Amino acid sequence: MKTQVLSLLSIAVLFSACSSYNYYSVSNKQLDKTKYKTFAWIPEAQSKSTSVYNNDVATDRIVEAATQELKNREFTLDNSNPDLLIRYTAVVNREVKDYNEPVYYNAPPRLLPRVGYYRGRAVYYYSYVNPLPVYVGERERRLRIKEGSIMIDIIDRKTSKVIWRGWAEGEVNNPEAAINDIPEVVQNIFKKLPQ
Repeated sequence: MKTQVLSLLSIAVLFSACSSYNYYSVSNKQLDKTKYKTFAWIPEAQSKSTSVYNNDVATDRIVEAATQELKNREFTLDNSNPDLLIRYTAVVNREVKDYNEPVYYNAPPRLLPRVGYYRGRAVYYYSYVNPLPVYVGERERRLRIKEGSIMIDIIDRKTSKVIWRGWAEGEVNNPEAAINDIPEVVQNIFKKLPQ
């Protein structure tokens, strides 16, 4: 009994841990910790954000979460003479997603005449038959969704070139949930940062 409960609990944890965001990163060169020790924030890049990320709460959460992740990697915040410049961009776009839905035919239930034998005699009766649905194909369905992206750039201050870019993309169905997920999303973006 304990093993069944434990296995059900572990399956529930696995399904709840699945994220609706996809994470990506691109780097130009390795982050040399001997060369880069400090960072500073530059103003947000021109954002095409809608009301979801275009507020002070979302901005503060992105900056705080990214600052904490950089401090965990032993970088220090220095606004006067930084080695790295950090910039973020938040974008929410409306997109059309195509889904293929299966189409089934449900035959109507009916009464069918039957013949049975009991002690050598024929017995006539009716049986109720409710057939299973039959797969007949697919139907394409288009849904309008909002897809959000949070992009974080790490820029070398001396060369003014982006040396690492990490971003997350995912559906934004609930603005409140999207803002509450920001620290976790930023943390997962920085997991893509090479050590």
